[in-house]
Amino acid sequence: MMNSIESFKEQRILLFDFRKCSGCFICMLVCSYTHYGGFDFNKSHIRVYENPKAPLSFISMYCTHCDHPICEAACPANPKAIVKSSDTGFVKIDRMKCIGCRSCIYACPISIPHFDEEYGVCSKCDACDGKFLCAEFCSTGALMVVPRSKAKYYLENIMGVKYE
Repeated sequence: MMNSIESFKEQRILLFDFRKCSGCFICMLVCSYTHYGGFDFNKSHIRVYENPKAPLSFISMYCTHCDHPICEAACPANPKAIVKSSDTGFVKIDRMKCIGCRSCIYACPISIPHFDEEYGVCSKCDACDGKFLCAEFCSTGALMVVPRSKAKYYLENIMGVKYE
């Protein structure tokens, strides 16, 4: 049996390699279809945008399932609608408990949760219950799932992102 530190290091996270993204938006379509049964870019929990500073280059925004999620702390619902799993590390919104106040959207540093007008609740990436379908269907490998213990290596040595 793994201790909590070992378990944390092996939790899987999603990484985006902008150098490989072709801008096909399949990840967004897979996400919206999986969660809403239709192809709607506005209902995708992952967003891909053309980089305004580099034509034909793309950036992605998605929930990073923070170690200490501010969205969870900001949720006033009782019981909490937003909970981080200690087993998987995923931060999920229970749509049946969400009161639609949007506190999570305002609290998130990158405004990842979005308000679903149709249902009157907030929603965000749930990692497809560990399947990460956006990464599974990414034909270029721009989206990849790695254990937390390897994330810094990928970011620094493969993607060239430096941390002090």
